[in-house]
Amino acid sequence: MAEDAGAGETGTPFGALSVLVVEDDSFTRMVLAKMLGTLGVKAVHQAADGESGLAAVAAHSPDLVLCDVEMQPMDGFGFVRALRGSSDPHRRALPVVLMSGRVDDDREARARDSGADAVLAKPATPASLRQVLAVGLGARLPA
Repeated sequence: MAEDAGAGETGTPFGALSVLVVEDDSFTRMVLAKMLGTLGVKAVHQAADGESGLAAVAAHSPDLVLCDVEMQPMDGFGFVRALRGSSDPHRRALPVVLMSGRVDDDREARARDSGADAVLAKPATPASLRQVLAVGLGARLPA
């Protein structure tokens, strides 16, 4: 198994990515982490809510964040607004994909207004995760 970051293009296009999963449901968090690992993501970090998600961003500097919308006390929209309002340029530009069981025009508009890069319908599938990981790759690869 090629799971080191040096696998590059020969292993998986996601082998250099670090992803933070911010999700209050521990089972969903575990399933997402396992799927990301199966897709070849180098490092998967986890946080149970928006506040701990902000601390995890500071600690791990991920390339992409997958963040649930419905969390307490800080929901996904608040998490993204906090990142975008940061004085740190990495946090302001960090790609964030909000995850929601309800994806409609209103939810997508609120996500974009908060500064999110995309919205992913839950439950996530390997195919849908592969698509959003491309968001992280696009943000990190040189043009």
